[in-house]
Formats: sequence, C-alpha cells, structure tokens
Amino acid sequence: MGLSQIIAEVQGDPVTWAWVLGATALYLIMCAVIWAGERKKARLKREAAAGATPWLVVYASQTGQAEEIATATLKRLTDGGQVARIIDMADLKLSDLESAQHVLCVASTTGDGDAPDSVLGFEAKVMNDGAVLSHLDYAVLALGDKSYADFCAFGRKVYDWLRASGAKPYFEVIEVDDLDPVALNRWYGNLSDLGAKSEAFDPKAAYGAWQLKARECLNPDSDASKLYRVVLEPESGDLPDWQAGDLAEIMTPDGHVRDYSLASLPVQGAVELYVRAVIKDDGARGLGSGLLTHDLSVGQTVMLRTKPHKNFHTPEGDGPLLLIAAGSGLAGLNAHIDARLSVGHKANWVIYGERHPIRDGALCKALTARVQAGELSDLSLCFSRPDSCQRTYVQDALSTASDRVRDFLTGGGAVMVCGGLSMGQGVDKALRTIMGDDWADQALADGRYRRDLY
Repeated sequence: MGLSQIIAEVQGDPVTWAWVLGATALYLIMCAVIWAGERKKARLKREAAAGATPWLVVYASQTGQAEEIATATLKRLTDGGQVARIIDMADLKLSDLESAQHVLCVASTTGDGDAPDSVLGFEAKVMNDGAVLSHLDYAVLALGDKSYADFCAFGRKVYDWLRASGAKPYFEVIEVDDLDPVALNRWYGNLSDLGAKSEAFDPKAAYGAWQLKARECLNPDSDASKLYRVVLEPESGDLPDWQAGDLAEIMTPDGHVRDYSLASLPVQGAVELYVRAVIKDDGARGLGSGLLTHDLSVGQTVMLRTKPHKNFHTPEGDGPLLLIAAGSGLAGLNAHIDARLSVGHKANWVIYGERHPIRDGALCKALTARVQAGELSDLSLCFSRPDSCQRTYVQDALSTASDRVRDFLTGGGAVMVCGGLSMGQGVDKALRTIMGDDWADQALADGRYRRDLY
C-alpha cells in the first residue's frame, strides 16, 4: 500500500486519525521536554564553568541561626544538582543580585524589629535605594520570636523590598517562631519543589545529653529574681570546641530552644552559664530558665549543643577592650576576658551593672578580685537598687566618663555589650552621644562594636 493510500484510509477513519494526531503530539511533547532538559544541563554547565551561580543563598544572622539554616539550604540545593553559592548579607552587593536568577534569603530580626548588626550597612546603602530585579525569583525565610512586638519584621522587610524591586516570589514569606520545626519543614518542603534534595528537618539531631554537675544561687538574699551559676558536662565525655562569644543552646522536653551565653572556655572542661530565673505574670517559670534553675536536679541531663556566634566573637586586633554588661549578661563577657588574658591582653575595662551591691553583689566581688589580681585595667560598678536610692546604670557610667570613653575608643579600642535589650539601647544612645552616629554605624559594620542583647 502506497503512502497516498494510507493517508486516504486514515482520512476516512476519524478514530484512527485522532490516534495518529495524539501520538504525534505526545512524541513532540516528549521531544520538547528532553530538549529543554538538555538545554538546562548545558546552561548550568556553562554557568558553572564561567563562575556564575544561578542560585544565591543569602543570610542575615545575629546569633548564627540564620547562617546555619542557610548552610543547610545550600546543601540541599547542591545535593539536588543545582549550582548555588552562599553569602552573608553583610557582604552582599546589588551586582550579586543582578547576576543571579534565584535568591533564597534566611533573615533574622533582632532588637525592636531591626536588622542584624552586621547587615545595617546593606540595609542603609542598598535596601533604601531603588533596584531593578525583575529578572529574579526569590523566597524568604524570616526567623523571630513572637514574644517580641515586631516579630520577623526584618525578614518581612527583605521580602517586601525584593518584591517592590520587581522580583517574583515563589511563595509568601515563611515566618518561624522560636525555630518551630513545622515552619522549617515547610521551608525545606518548598525547596524540594524547586529542585533541592528532599530531606526533612530533624530538630534533635544536633543535640547531645549534658549532665548538670553543679548549680549555685548567686543572690539568695535578693528581693529580686534569683541569678544562678550553672555548670554542665557532656554525658559522652567528649567536650566540643567553642570560643569566647559562642552560645549554648538547650532544648526543653517540649521542644522549645533557648540560647545562653557561654561564660567559660573549653580549657575549663565544662559549660558554665549564668541564668536568671524568670517568673511570668501568671506565676509560671520560664521554659529554659525554669528547667536549668529549678526542674533539673544535679546528675540529670538536658539536651544541649554549643553553636558559633561569630557576631559576638572578640574584635580583631590587640587594642584595648571596653566590656559592658548588666546582670546575667556578664556571662557573655567573662569568656572574652579569659581569652584575652590567655594571650596577655590585660587592657580590659569592665562596666557592670547589678541591682544591689550586697544582696546581688557576688559577680561584682568576682570582678573586683580580678582587678586586684591585675587581670582588669579598670572596673566601673553601677547599682540600680542601692540602699542610698541613688540609682546608676551602665549608660550613666559611660556618660560620666565620656572623655575617657572617647579616648579609649578612638585609640584603637573596641566595645562589647551583653545583656537585656533595654540596657543595650541605653548604652547605644550614650555611645552615639559620645562618639557620633557615624562612628557607631561604622564600628558595627567593622565589628569593633559588638552586641549580644536579649
């Protein structure tokens, strides 16, 4: 049968004709899919060879949590065959965004809805100006804590800025309260739809059992909340490595996580924490502090891990260091003092605030002993509830010694602040009055002014 006869037979049979057309269409679709896949592979190879990275993973981190999640995001992308790189938003340039095709951003919020300290420069210089990013697809994971009024505010700001710049979101911003594993798994699940390797988030994987070795109330006669010194050791006997400024993160039995400043160094053989007992308005104890100061008995264990907190590592250089803290915030500075002493740096000026000089004075006595031992160059103590009723706060001490502070910091010095958010805001205001906004903003960007506030 010739070709003309076959065509005539098909034309005379509508069912056969429909089958032929359908088979032809399916064949063409399959060819198109294969062709598109091969084109994509070729494009990715070209881009990889040229150093281009279609996927950009950006993080804005204060305590290191956003960086950790961004690193896990990067791994899932590359394990899924994507070409990607990771970058700190502090180092991000508009040109990085202009050359990328897809951006995944993990952004923390600190303070009163603020950007992390190291990212303030990017926010001021890039996000406050217009950008054209209509070629870009993106997604944002916002980390925060619902106990603060401006929950996830900076993450939402990044999302809105990218959208206003013309970028197209893959999905609405995902907000994460207190590292909620449900929200994190939603993020990772969405990534798998974008070509990342599918892998569920296990919140307990990074933790180990740590045994409570000792607990001491440092202010048993205080009429305010109690402050405890807590000592823990790993049940496995294997002590992890960490450096001054890093954090201990505990997981409560119901899955909540809480961060505490490490007051010790690994050479001391244990994790030492200063924990303020928190009693809520309804009389309930704080989840983390209640566990460490009350519920846990000596010999029992808590799930814990140490984690890097590079934004609160010791500033570079060997210049003098001004350390400012109040209450349990001294934990975040204690390890820095020890670390500097280990390399011979004794130019450490501590400004420390407590409630009462006697009833809350245990850590004040320890600092005074350090001065007497020649470990501190100077010590300024402030008390908010003395018997004299002449209340002073750490920001008052800064203002009183403004000329000396100015000489100290312009002479190659750096400043570190650890403690409550309101204290940190008062210190920031005093420093800006003494040194000027330009100095404060640049020092934050350069890491010569570091804060760990909660």
